[in-house]
Amino acid sequence: MHPPTHRLKPVHALLMIVTLYMLSGCWQADEGPLPGRTAPVPSDFSFIGRSSACLLELPDVPRSIRVNCFHVDGVLHIHSNRFAKWPRLRGESWVDTVQRQPEVRVAMNGQIYALRGTPMRNESQRVALLKARGYWIAWNGITVFAFEPRPDLPTSTHRS
Repeated sequence: MHPPTHRLKPVHALLMIVTLYMLSGCWQADEGPLPGRTAPVPSDFSFIGRSSACLLELPDVPRSIRVNCFHVDGVLHIHSNRFAKWPRLRGESWVDTVQRQPEVRVAMNGQIYALRGTPMRNESQRVALLKARGYWIAWNGITVFAFEPRPDLPTSTHRS
């Protein structure tokens, strides 16, 4: 007689994978308040390179989330993951929040910048930005935002 084996049946393995896949779209890491000091927005963000970790603080939310900032031609961009529109266990996606309330603050390199996010609505521009970011495939579901100084605040005229 053979001892019992504890292998997952294919249907159970598939259900487990689908569940983990769906839950992965529900998670946003809370990072707490933004570290650093408020600074004028530079006219050129090319100092961050191809990609730089930064923190995004959403309006009316006392926390920040870690995202990857990048620049194209000196303009600051942030993109979502491709599952950002999926249902969440807690709250809404930062993408939905920024589309509704575009005034945000972004922290990087010890500086906090007050910015306004504008989603890329043009599909060819979105694809070009993701390719410039290093993506081979510009997956559907990824939202790209361009960030510029808020019109109600002064900006820096020098390059960082």
